[in-house]
Amino acid sequence: MNVGSYKGASALAAYEKWQETISQNLASVTVNGYRRNETSFAGVIGDVMKIKSGDSVIQTQNGVMPQAKRTLNMTPGSSTYTGIDTNFSAEGEGFFRVRLPSGEVGYTRNGNFRLNTEYNLSTQDGNIVEGDNGPITFRKEGGIVYINGEGLITQGDQQIGKLALFTFQKPEELRRAGGGLLAPEPGNLATPIERPAIMHRCIEASNVKPIEEMINLVSLGRAYESAKKVIDSSDDAAGKAIQYLGGQG
Repeated sequence: MNVGSYKGASALAAYEKWQETISQNLASVTVNGYRRNETSFAGVIGDVMKIKSGDSVIQTQNGVMPQAKRTLNMTPGSSTYTGIDTNFSAEGEGFFRVRLPSGEVGYTRNGNFRLNTEYNLSTQDGNIVEGDNGPITFRKEGGIVYINGEGLITQGDQQIGKLALFTFQKPEELRRAGGGLLAPEPGNLATPIERPAIMHRCIEASNVKPIEEMINLVSLGRAYESAKKVIDSSDDAAGKAIQYLGGQG
């Protein structure tokens, strides 16, 4: 196997993941609470060529292959005042927890909540927002809504629940679980924040910066061209070697 071509092809595969990352970020500029994807590259040792004698491998050639890794950028987005009682924005770290109809839980920074038919605080998709003791149910008769520094929500003169925020040991390694929700991998446990910093009647915007993503697209194009040149040069060298060796006969 042509090692140069193999390395170039591995680089192109890694750049393809980078392109997917940029595309998803640009498509999510207007999604509330969205956390932008980031792609980093590292070299990993891999087998690029094996020489066999019959069914046995008698020699293995290793090489450093580029590999892409995708993580989440946890930089907070800007918060905008909406004046809506069921809108909340997490200030600093932490995620709201919601429970799906299946019983599974997901986490989000999108605090654009509403009340369902049972007056429970829920996402726009109808998933229940969980407080520290389950759903937060608002009073049907209404009343002024207030949230204090500990996340306690009061409606009128009655306390109706505590809005909780959760953090993770490795928040950047949360995975996307669909519907704008995030979920942790096994071992990356959710920990409740004792005094959650929450802004009321506000929602957090996406933390994607379109200009940065456009710059990344330019860098991606240049990197792609460089990797393609490596493949073309390796193929050209291999062709010349074959012609030379063939001419020796």
